[in-house]
Amino acid sequence: MGSETSEFRTQLRHLVADRHTPEARALYELLLKYAHRRVNTVAHTCWRRVFSSSELEEIVSDVLMQLMTGSLANFRGETPAELLGYVRTIADRCLWRAARKRRRESQALEGEGAKAVEGWSATLRNPEEAVKLVPDSPLSETDQAYLRGLLQAGSKVEHARRSGVSRAAVTQRVQRIQARISKLSDEDQMAVDAWLKHTARQALHLV
Repeated sequence: MGSETSEFRTQLRHLVADRHTPEARALYELLLKYAHRRVNTVAHTCWRRVFSSSELEEIVSDVLMQLMTGSLANFRGETPAELLGYVRTIADRCLWRAARKRRRESQALEGEGAKAVEGWSATLRNPEEAVKLVPDSPLSETDQAYLRGLLQAGSKVEHARRSGVSRAAVTQRVQRIQARISKLSDEDQMAVDAWLKHTARQALHLV
């Protein structure tokens, strides 16, 4: 684990120094894909029909610009999953700022322009609320629900008791989910890791 952390920090230093180097390219492409997916997912969920495709691309560019011009240098995490969570925070805040700007512009209009604002589906009011959005996960809703229940129970034994099944049945179900996760891409596996950590904090009432 120590060597993996050291390798990750080395790769991150290369990225901060020059994203065009071969050592930094893979990590940069990972962050680009994740930022793009996060911005588009949250925009579709919270601000549907508010941003055009080109505007969303500009927001993704803003996220990457922030990362490359200082934010990455301030990152103090030790794992790729923590880095994705960090990128998620920046992406959500960039979206919130863009939505707030659009709201101000629309409210300055008269007639239909002002009425359109009222029909927006966005409900977030500040960056802190945006950060609390649940990380996107490639797991099925069924697997997410099962793992969420397991985390809330706190142990396989307690989850088995609550579900009225044997501990062996719980173990087998977890192993099947783990097998599905192992077949995901590296990016999706890290997304699952970030989702699990967020869900665990929820179970402990930390978010």
